[in-house]
Amino acid sequence: MDVLVVGSGNMESVELLRQTAALAELLICVDGGARYFQKADITPHVLLGDFDSIEQDTLRAYETEGVEVVRFSPRKDYTDMELALNYAVEHGATRIFIMGATGSRVDHSISNVQLLHKLLDADVRGIILDDKNRIYLIKDKITIGRMEGYKLSLVPATPVVEGIVTEGLVWPLFNYTMKMGAGIGISNEFSEDKATVRIGSGRMYVILSKD
Repeated sequence: MDVLVVGSGNMESVELLRQTAALAELLICVDGGARYFQKADITPHVLLGDFDSIEQDTLRAYETEGVEVVRFSPRKDYTDMELALNYAVEHGATRIFIMGATGSRVDHSISNVQLLHKLLDADVRGIILDDKNRIYLIKDKITIGRMEGYKLSLVPATPVVEGIVTEGLVWPLFNYTMKMGAGIGISNEFSEDKATVRIGSGRMYVILSKD
């Protein structure tokens, strides 16, 4: 099941939200992410969080509309985003689109990117999307279609990633080993309509970005 989880991070346009929501069977709003659902004129199925950033009028309106409300205490050991992803996995998610996960709070952005590990451990495919980026985490391989204006970067998510092989990129790698801190995987370009990245061991962030 495809699930969309929307947090309260940055979102320049809600058009991507509308497009992604059309793909998902379950829409989960994380606290202050409600403002993006409102702008897009979309009602989520679930509203979740400690509700420290949502407008209380919005919360009451969703309750009146019959949206499932899952409330947590502000004094907790997990972020609202992590709790939302847990909910999605527990309710049968096989792929989760995550929006509103990046922004001016670098601590939250890094934490949310690292939550992709938790999804991968559960054999759930997680994708973080914003207006200029797509972030994936792999432990074996991925094939990605070319997107106009986007470049592809490889960033190690474990101390060492071995057996890296790429196809469909201007600067290919073959049986390459990459360590954390290396910049060699940044800003590659598509040479074909699709690019494939394979790794033999470790984990790798595969990131599509545009200026």
